[in-house]
Amino acid sequence: MTERGELEGKVAVVVGAGPGIGRACALAFAGAGADVVVAARRAEPLQALADEVAASTGRAVEPVATDLGDVGSCRALVDAALARFGGVDVLVNVATLGGNAPVDEADWEHWRRSFEVNVLGTLEVSRSAARSMAGRGGGSIVQVSTFGVHARPPRQASYTSTKQAMVTASLTLAKELGRQNVRVNIVTPGYTTGPNLDALFQGVADRTGEAVDVVSERMARTAALRRHVDPEDIAEAVLFLASDRARNITGVELPVTAGQQ
Repeated sequence: MTERGELEGKVAVVVGAGPGIGRACALAFAGAGADVVVAARRAEPLQALADEVAASTGRAVEPVATDLGDVGSCRALVDAALARFGGVDVLVNVATLGGNAPVDEADWEHWRRSFEVNVLGTLEVSRSAARSMAGRGGGSIVQVSTFGVHARPPRQASYTSTKQAMVTASLTLAKELGRQNVRVNIVTPGYTTGPNLDALFQGVADRTGEAVDVVSERMARTAALRRHVDPEDIAEAVLFLASDRARNITGVELPVTAGQQ
């Protein structure tokens, strides 16, 4: 589905380039011709991903170990992109910090950390990258949210409330950056296949006594298309919003949920 060359000559940064959506975005950007900076906390798997993307696409890939909960580390990431490639044209923020506790048992330090990662770190990378984009004639920022901001599942308040704050701030940022031709959009995934979803279904199965595949099938039936989405589905939506095909789209939230309500 990716159009080879539509990001030719561009520089893309993927924050949260772990397995799943981050990896799929890195491969999609590089496959479309961009040189890519991949960022995550752990240096060793990050290097392995960079090697994989470079080998499969032939593009230059720079791994930068980054703590999204540290504003200085966020700034250093963008500085590293500037030093290696001269600027930034595309940014996708996938990294996130979740949680699993009712509000009544909340660890406020965890909430603070969630806010630092999901809101402040995401916005710091975004505004730092946007300055480079503005100097290059424009660019695209895509934030990855969660369907939980709409479903509001129990025990997930630290995650969903901070993600909602990120969404609101990012949609405001879209208005602020429009005159500089920098677009800001949101992609909201539904239940996305991978280790995190497997762990979620296992937890449900442990509580209900159901088999994991039964839980998965039951949850899939709650979507209009009766299936889960894959990381590549999210990456295709991100790639579209990052490309010139979406040149007049900014300040929108695009659900990729298989019709989950």
